[in-house]
Amino acid sequence: MARRDVPDSARSWAIALAACVINVLLSGITRATGHIYVALIDTYGVSRFQANLPFTVRNIVRNLGGPLVGALGQRFGCRNVTLMGGIFAFLGVLLCAFAPSIAWIIFLWGGIHGLGAALGNTLSQVVVTQYFVKYRATASGLAFSGTCFGSLVLPGLVEFMLDHLGLSGAFLVSSGILMHVLPAALIIKEPAWVKGNGKTAAKFQTLNTHMTESKVCQNVLAINFRRRYSSENLEQNQEVLQNNLSSNLGFSVNAIDNVAFTNSECSVKDIDVRQVKVENSKQDNFLTLTSVQADLKTSISEEQKQETSLYRAVLEVTCDPMFHMISLSLAASAMLLDPLLTVIVDFIMDKGFEEKVAKYFISALAFGDLVGRLSFGWITDRNYMSVPKYMMLTQVLQGICFMSTCLLYEFYSLMIMITAVGMIAGATIVMYPILVGKYLPSVQSMAVGCMSFFTGMLTFTVPSLIGYFRDEVGSYNGMFYITGGSSVIVGFVWILEPLLLKLRRKVERRQNSKTEVSS
Repeated sequence: MARRDVPDSARSWAIALAACVINVLLSGITRATGHIYVALIDTYGVSRFQANLPFTVRNIVRNLGGPLVGALGQRFGCRNVTLMGGIFAFLGVLLCAFAPSIAWIIFLWGGIHGLGAALGNTLSQVVVTQYFVKYRATASGLAFSGTCFGSLVLPGLVEFMLDHLGLSGAFLVSSGILMHVLPAALIIKEPAWVKGNGKTAAKFQTLNTHMTESKVCQNVLAINFRRRYSSENLEQNQEVLQNNLSSNLGFSVNAIDNVAFTNSECSVKDIDVRQVKVENSKQDNFLTLTSVQADLKTSISEEQKQETSLYRAVLEVTCDPMFHMISLSLAASAMLLDPLLTVIVDFIMDKGFEEKVAKYFISALAFGDLVGRLSFGWITDRNYMSVPKYMMLTQVLQGICFMSTCLLYEFYSLMIMITAVGMIAGATIVMYPILVGKYLPSVQSMAVGCMSFFTGMLTFTVPSLIGYFRDEVGSYNGMFYITGGSSVIVGFVWILEPLLLKLRRKVERRQNSKTEVSS
């Protein structure tokens, strides 16, 4: 008999490792764009503005393609979309080796490769979240750490290839490296319990039919308590009842705290025996399972299924207050980190350090980011802190540390603070797929895609923000105070999470009532 996939198994860790490899390749290659940028200027003799266009177009396609990626993932599955993204990603870079002009580079790198990056690097984390229960945050950190590993390896490798093979040769070899996304994407297979709601619904319909119409099944499910149990000691025999139900129905007694996993298995662990109606008569004492059947219906709720209707998925995402809360948090983190990655060397040089010294702070930020992504998942995995409290703490600390860098001028204190910023940012970024899985379980692909879209739209303001504060004001401090303060404010907004959940329930009831009226 084939071994069944279960959460937190060896296969689950293989999925997380495959997602890590995808991040190493598709995210790491973006950290090498500085070397390619210089090579484009030297090879094609273009201006800096023209040489920067391929990377700008790639970022635009990567971010604005989020809703399309989410819709495709919701409809066709994460693995198929990721596999298609890997094909586009390596094909775009491969064809760049034969590009006769910068215009072709813009189309191939920015358009084709950018679309591949959007398709291939967005949904793998959704599958990782689905495969884990106990170690969800740790696995998410492992998957996200691929970006850090890629930033440490690929830029140096691309620089070496440019020096020895030229631009065309570097494109060819880079495309071959990106082809390794394909076997990793083949591993990213969605678990059987979230492949869709069709099979699950069919199984439940069969169960329901047998329970209500088949006389044979009624005889099996109607447990005779005439001599074995009485209504007085029924509660004392709750475990025995559950075992009988499990053996007769083939269900799992072990309810798994994974909203996706419950799609394929009904748990009877939470069925309250006191709700089961016991009818005593002189002829026979028996247990009627009407209420058990109702509980089993409830266990397969609509919100636990993967929504395949695009219209319903978009409606559910946009009307959910928690989606906007998660998107706001992600946007606050992006508006803090994106400018920092761009201006960190210039910011350190403004404090009186030389450029060769300022470059060490890039490594400190990357090292802290890697440590943060790998080291703090156990806090929520072991329930030492709830996810909302964790988000509030990390976003507040992230903003405070970020603003504190403006007040420091000594080398070691700045190095420690920059490392702390990277560490807290890494510890925060791994939680976003977990938040989507927790609050938006049935539309994870669509939610992740839309979050990328809104965040990408907001980060378009970063160049203007940098230009204003550095060129007009003369210092980055104002920008750091604004973005750091925004992170602190958004962190405290997580206090309102219970109110947002109540608001979501009201919205759901209103939508359900409208549906009932229209039907």
